[in-house]
Amino acid sequence: IGEYVLTSPTILGHESSGTATTVGPRVTHLRPGDRVATEPGVPCRRCSYRRQGPYHLCGAMMFAASPPHGGKLAMYFLIAANFYYRFP
Repeated sequence: IGEYVLTSPTILGHESSGTATTVGPRVTHLRPGDRVATEPGVPCRRCSYRRQGPYHLCGAMMFAASPPHGGKLAMYFLIAANFYYRFP
């Protein structure tokens, strides 16, 4: 997988949708039971790209299912709340 070498089985899944099961106490835009879609990648949240808006340009993006990170075809997947999007 490009420069990545798999040394053990991995969970697949890059893009996903599902149901929020729990939310943190400071999360105001989601509730348990909401149907959600998630971003496939999450930036470092510290670089200037994140602060300026084009966070997809972050050089330290973490993508689900890209080693060493497992994918979203798991029973549960946790990322920061601002990378979840509620849909009807």
